[in-house]
Amino acid sequence: MPSPHPSRRAVLAGAAASAFAGRAIAAPASPFGPLKAPSWSADSLQAAASAKGVTYGCEVPFHRFGKDAAYRQAVARECGILVCGTEMKMEAVLPAPGRTAFAEGDEIQRFARANGQRMRGHTLVWHEALPEWVRPLLARSNAFQAEDFLRRWIGTVAGHYRGTIEAWDVVNEILAGQDQVRRPDGLRETPWLAALGPDYVDLAFRILHEADPRAAGTWNEDAVEQGVPWMEERRTRVLKRIEGMRARGVPIRRFGLQSHLTSTLPIDQGQLRRFLAELGKLGIGIELTEFDIDDRAFPGDVAARDRAVADFARRYLDVVLDEPALLNVLTWDIYDPDTWLNDHPFRKRPDGLPQRPLPLDAQYRRKPLWHAMRKAFADAPDHSAARARLRRG
Repeated sequence: MPSPHPSRRAVLAGAAASAFAGRAIAAPASPFGPLKAPSWSADSLQAAASAKGVTYGCEVPFHRFGKDAAYRQAVARECGILVCGTEMKMEAVLPAPGRTAFAEGDEIQRFARANGQRMRGHTLVWHEALPEWVRPLLARSNAFQAEDFLRRWIGTVAGHYRGTIEAWDVVNEILAGQDQVRRPDGLRETPWLAALGPDYVDLAFRILHEADPRAAGTWNEDAVEQGVPWMEERRTRVLKRIEGMRARGVPIRRFGLQSHLTSTLPIDQGQLRRFLAELGKLGIGIELTEFDIDDRAFPGDVAARDRAVADFARRYLDVVLDEPALLNVLTWDIYDPDTWLNDHPFRKRPDGLPQRPLPLDAQYRRKPLWHAMRKAFADAPDHSAARARLRRG
């Protein structure tokens, strides 16, 4: 005779299921409108990039997008691909058990389609941006329950946008940082690792592929770009893990270099070139997903600082754009006043001046960084055919 009281396992599984009531993993895509003619101008960053088979775009913060027509015009003029900063993360989509919130992400998606722009999805599995109710849920769950929750989460958000997202950041920042305890496998200690073990990475890619086979699964990682020994170690770990994933048949198709470059660290073009070439040999597409330049090491004078930022960007982009596997270049926003760098305690300039890390200034004027990026695209070799093959998967 069954017990009249539900088991702990049943209670936890029910709690996870309640967050996704009425939603199936293969839910049909919402109607975001047809993909219309491109809006970008003939002299835009996207026009220069697309001539070489690359797509340029940016992160779009809804607080700016929703209220500033000049911002929307700039994004429509310059970009061929967009990504939401927060609006597709779990903290935004699942604010409470049994409740989903897609309105802001949907609005950006409709804008993109109306302007002939593609969309990236950001991000499915991260140790940050978790709603307050999810951490304790994962902590109480066994592996079966945690996997059920992960399947329902990815199925919900990827199913909602099914067929309209070019690539999803499936896992984000999964390697331990420089100052964190190192496991032998290099993985960061997170609620996902605690609940599911190291196989959660492979599992997340397989679930996305089930939910939306057309979306390219991307591993998005930070601090793998510059010429210091601890980043070289991380690059080695990346290559080793991707080799293993490919051998296991995990449907990983892309690797994302966040590219939050800092002027206080060097760019070693030789190391960078070798790393990108090794990724290309593995059949992995490459994306710059969050490109900007922390200008702390440069002078306060605006003209001198802008020139230094532009020169720094060229040293990086000239190498990256040489690699045939490079598909997308996205800046983390496009408009200086909104940069996250001014709010981060370890990124603020010592002189207190606002950073100037992005292509457009506070008046939406094109800065030296914009011109350096456009020239880098124009000077890059044309790998359009190789890039088209990688996009097809």
